Amino acid sequence: MEMQNIQEAEQFFGQTRPRITAVLPVLKAIALELHGHVGEEQLRSLFHAAGVRLGETYPVEKIERLGELEQLAREWLAVNDWGWLKIEHHDDAVDFIHGDSPLEAWFGKAGLAWSSSLFEGLYATWIRQLGADDRLQLRQIRLADRPAGELRYRLTHESRFQ
Repeated sequence: MEMQNIQEAEQFFGQTRPRITAVLPVLKAIALELHGHVGEEQLRSLFHAAGVRLGETYPVEKIERLGELEQLAREWLAVNDWGWLKIEHHDDAVDFIHGDSPLEAWFGKAGLAWSSSLFEGLYATWIRQLGADDRLQLRQIRLADRPAGELRYRLTHESRFQ
């Protein structure tokens, strides 16, 4: 079932993808300069803050369920050529799976270590707009049995991250 849902998300994204690549050399040059001047933790913080700003600029409104957020995000991401989102429910957490991210193309493979916090900030802001309190945290996780290019963010109680 999970694989079918992911395939549906990929198919929707593929059908609506607007390829814009002229800015890629500029983004990669900026990423190299930034990385040369500040460390990865500062870059993660910067990109997280940029994600928060995106969430504030493009807020989610009148949404009551995560399924609605998933659909709205899927459409918004596709229009911007930023990949797709699948939300997975677990017993004690909710995972936000972001696929086909443009981050490696924008900032290079090494840039994924810090640029992925962009989507962490975006999704965390949207979750707050839906009413989640500060005890619920959204953080990027990595599962060994999943593809390396998959960006996964877990929403759970803050105590689960300690």
